[in-house]
Amino acid sequence: MALGLALMLAAAPIVVSATPAETAITFYPDSARAAGDAMDMDPNSHEPLGGFALLEEVREVTVPAGRVTLRLEGVAGSIVPQSALLYDITAAEKNFDARLLSQRGLIDGFAGQRVMIRRADPVTGKPVEEQGTILSGPDALVLQTARGVEAVQCEGSLNMLLFPGRPVDLTAKPTLSVELPDSNQGGRLRLRLVYLAGNFDWQADYVGTFSADGRTLALSSWLTLGSRDRTRFERAQVGVIAGVIKRAAPTEAEEQAAEAEREADPYGADNIAVSAGCWPLGRTAAARANGPLFTPRPFGEVEAPIALRLEGGWGGWGGGGCDEADEEGGDCNADIVVTGMRRADQSDVGDAKLYTLGHRSDIGARSIKQVRFLDDRVLKGEFLHHVTYRGDYLDDQKFSYRLTNDKASGLGVPLPRGRIALFQQTPLGRHPIGEVPVKEKAVGEQVDFDLADAGGDDVDFDQDEDDGPDGSNWSRVTLTITNDGETPITAEVEFADTAEHMLSRFSRPLERRDGRPVWRVVVPPDKERTIRFRRTELPAREDY
Repeated sequence: MALGLALMLAAAPIVVSATPAETAITFYPDSARAAGDAMDMDPNSHEPLGGFALLEEVREVTVPAGRVTLRLEGVAGSIVPQSALLYDITAAEKNFDARLLSQRGLIDGFAGQRVMIRRADPVTGKPVEEQGTILSGPDALVLQTARGVEAVQCEGSLNMLLFPGRPVDLTAKPTLSVELPDSNQGGRLRLRLVYLAGNFDWQADYVGTFSADGRTLALSSWLTLGSRDRTRFERAQVGVIAGVIKRAAPTEAEEQAAEAEREADPYGADNIAVSAGCWPLGRTAAARANGPLFTPRPFGEVEAPIALRLEGGWGGWGGGGCDEADEEGGDCNADIVVTGMRRADQSDVGDAKLYTLGHRSDIGARSIKQVRFLDDRVLKGEFLHHVTYRGDYLDDQKFSYRLTNDKASGLGVPLPRGRIALFQQTPLGRHPIGEVPVKEKAVGEQVDFDLADAGGDDVDFDQDEDDGPDGSNWSRVTLTITNDGETPITAEVEFADTAEHMLSRFSRPLERRDGRPVWRVVVPPDKERTIRFRRTELPAREDY
């Protein structure tokens, strides 16, 4: 008795901070996802998102003096515990508590203790209650009752277990526990918690509508935020970081160890439900399947959406289906959930860009959220066919809408990577063109929205080659652009030297772009234009 009393007196009091007073969350994109690859938009998917988030919480709590266990409930379930930094207090120890309030947690927490058992009387159907003791669980629930020892999953008549309370170390929310040392002065604390969490991602989504004459492009833009975390963040200050953020990749051994830890964790998302099978009739041929007795509800919720479905296109103006990037594994039919329409403000963070919502917003558990982040703009650019001549062959032929990212074109702001859904105004209304990737573009850079080749069969890039004199190491190349269409086209050829060939003696004036010569020409209908140049074969170099 005296020993038990001493242990109770020695135990540190527990103080709970149920929710933060203020929350800020900054989304970082999945750096391994290419610009043409769409973020996984299914909020019910169990595959983790590849980005991460930086969270900052302000907590206000009153604690007694001396050693105290401070439980910070409602942190992100995918928190990286070792990244957690606490300001304004001195902590002796930090622990992340993954034991969530669940079927498994309750049975495990009350093992060896008495609980109330409620059954339906098989004759009258009325509820009957009796006491029993949990002997074994949670993987195979066994009870000691007045009837004897019952293996509940096999017996099958149990309707409900009633528990007298909640174990003190069991929480309905992910919790970070902080041990305050004996030197703690107590009183009202206002502390700041900063940490990283995985399972977040974001992307930029653009919608562009060409005018009927194709000369201008009306552009609107959205931030699409994805969270697969089980925690809901209310009235948070939300921002996103645009730019290439490098993170140290785990080694294969570290990934295998993390996977083994997840599989062994009884409170992991995939292991939290209790289910057991047996052969209740004594022979396998007569077996019947019994589902889990206390299957928990799924974590989280999805806010009421306004859904917008966009499809990529092969067939030029008005084609359907997926483009090349989608055929290789992207999702060309992603559902976008629109839950906000206010714009975000942009600022610089080193070489990266920070877009911050001008209002506080809720980030739901396992949710997709979309908000406006640029003012609607009308852009001025041009359509052109372009190709790269790489030493001895033509490569990367494209049809694009091109503009310069400056104020003269109507833009002049950094563009985060993402995807753009393109439409055109026609006499029959707004007509879909397709969905194409958008690369990150700084102010002043050239922006190409690559399209399915409209009228591509009418435009041809071709080359002919004549050898030089005997014994020479060069050839004379003639490159021809043919327009078999009914309207003029603008075409560009970019000439790239290689380690094997050098290009020189061009027959037409060229402009230079990014250090390379570029031939730009307008080809009238049913006409062709040619350029001649010399291609010199360079001597082979030895590799050292």
